[in-house]
Parts: sequence; structure tokens; C-alpha cells
Amino acid sequence: SWLLIEGLWVSTESRGQGLGRRLLISAEEFAIERRCIGSWLGTFDFQAKAFYERHGYTVFSSLDGFPPGHSHFHMRKYFSS
Repeated sequence: SWLLIEGLWVSTESRGQGLGRRLLISAEEFAIERRCIGSWLGTFDFQAKAFYERHGYTVFSSLDGFPPGHSHFHMRKYFSS
């Protein structure tokens, strides 16, 4: 009953054009059609944490020092019923 996003990556050349947002929204719409209650994913502090936060995701767990000097975050977003 959950959408798991294992990888969403947009090349440097294609960033800033809304492609990541469109991919994320498309995946969420697909999950909602299948009656998923939410979405979860993992990201690092040097990756897309802020991107996901802008799209309604919140951190529910973090692992500091993974890799050394950084943090890994598990994030979730509940879909409205």
C-alpha cells in the first residue's frame, strides 16, 4: 500500500526544467490510482532532500555518519484520501 521510490535521477543538463517534478507527480498519481496511502524514499544530505521537502515529503528517520561526514534520510509523504 506504499509507493517506494528507489531512484529518481535527472541529469545535470536537464535539471531546472521541471522534469524531476513531473516524474515525481506522475509516480504519485500512479500510486494514488492504485490506492496507495503514501510514498517513501531514501536520500542523502548531498542529494535531493530539499527537492522532496518542497514536494511535501518529511523525514521520519535519519542515519548520521552514512557515509562519513554526511547523513542518509528516510522520507515519506501521505496521500490525501
